[in-house]
Amino acid sequence: MTVVGSTHRRAATTSIGWKTWNRRVVLAGALVALLVSPRLASSTPGQDTASIRQLSDDVNSSEAGVRRKALKGLSAMGSEALEPLSLLVADPMRDIRGDAITAVAAIYVQPPPKKRVGSAQDAFEWGPFRVSPWALPPALVPNLVRALSDDWPSIRRDAVYTLGIVLTPPVDRPLGDELIYSLSDREGAVRLAAAKALGRLRVTWAGDTLIGRIVDPELSVRLASMRALGELREARALAALREQMDFYGRGSAGRAALEALAHIAHPSSASLFAQERVSNEDANRRYGYEGLARIGGVPEGDAMSVEKLLTEERNAEVNGAMTFALASGGRPYLDRIVQALANDDTADQALDYLVELGREQPDVLLPHLQDPIPAVRERVAMVVGFVGGPSAEPALTTLTRDGDPSVRRAAEVALMRIRVLGSRAARP
Repeated sequence: MTVVGSTHRRAATTSIGWKTWNRRVVLAGALVALLVSPRLASSTPGQDTASIRQLSDDVNSSEAGVRRKALKGLSAMGSEALEPLSLLVADPMRDIRGDAITAVAAIYVQPPPKKRVGSAQDAFEWGPFRVSPWALPPALVPNLVRALSDDWPSIRRDAVYTLGIVLTPPVDRPLGDELIYSLSDREGAVRLAAAKALGRLRVTWAGDTLIGRIVDPELSVRLASMRALGELREARALAALREQMDFYGRGSAGRAALEALAHIAHPSSASLFAQERVSNEDANRRYGYEGLARIGGVPEGDAMSVEKLLTEERNAEVNGAMTFALASGGRPYLDRIVQALANDDTADQALDYLVELGREQPDVLLPHLQDPIPAVRERVAMVVGFVGGPSAEPALTTLTRDGDPSVRRAAEVALMRIRVLGSRAARP
């Protein structure tokens, strides 16, 4: 596949059919955010509309120094600043548009405690569970897509990551196509971001291009492309992934291929998963059990032997995958996965498993919203926001009065997500 530069890609405003946007700020985005969740809408409570209006006017200034000062002020605010920031994403000055993209990403993503969003990539890596589904300002997505053709690789890279943050699957075909074009960018960092975003956003028609990227000149792009194929559950990649395993064995490319196969979970891979469950390599055992979990879980007849091995397993990630496989087979191990949320080292893995299990039976998670450990309540609320269910809103509404501020915020964001997804599903 030929790797092309940004100057060869199709103009974003032509391919998507967007008209040129006026550099004019409206306050609709701020009002929507306030209506959706007043407590979350601003990072600076008491911020008055006059200040927003003044900074919005400054965004339109012909003086770069004035726009930089406005950017600094807006970056310290919450979602009410997204509207004017979205205009700075297309600023003529590279430093302003770059910092504006980072500021947008930072507003959408709440970092873990004692962390800060220093880049769009940071924000992307902390998603999707820490992303607030704020309403998209009219100019934001068009200006981010325009940035995919920027002359500066860092701008193109950060625009890809930020699109991966602010969009939710399923994305429209033209938007998905724009991200697929970035898989052919001449800069490896941009291709890496595109592979990650395509997997996160479930751009299913990217499969052929991602398969082509398995032989990318840069290892990081190859690994990310394989993981994205796993997220897409792209069965057409099975042969290429098995070739990577056969050729690279226990290397990073071989492990990434096995991880992807475990996500695709095609029945033809069952014997491979059985083999890898007894591997000497921790990562291989983990992915072997994950693959088993996704093709139906541990069969009833094998459950006792796996439970015995579980007591002997010393690697926490493998241990988590084993409980996932047991729970997927109907064994009572959901509570054990939930308790893994209390440990920062195992929480991310448990979050992913609970989303998969919760989509089948969302109400089984609701009792854990009352767990005595705040971190568990917070993270269960995150999961419930993704899996929904008929009883989710009342349970989360109760949690918005929790004594822990992190729990309250997670419940509010989860409610926002459920309502946004619900309104989208209701559209004709």
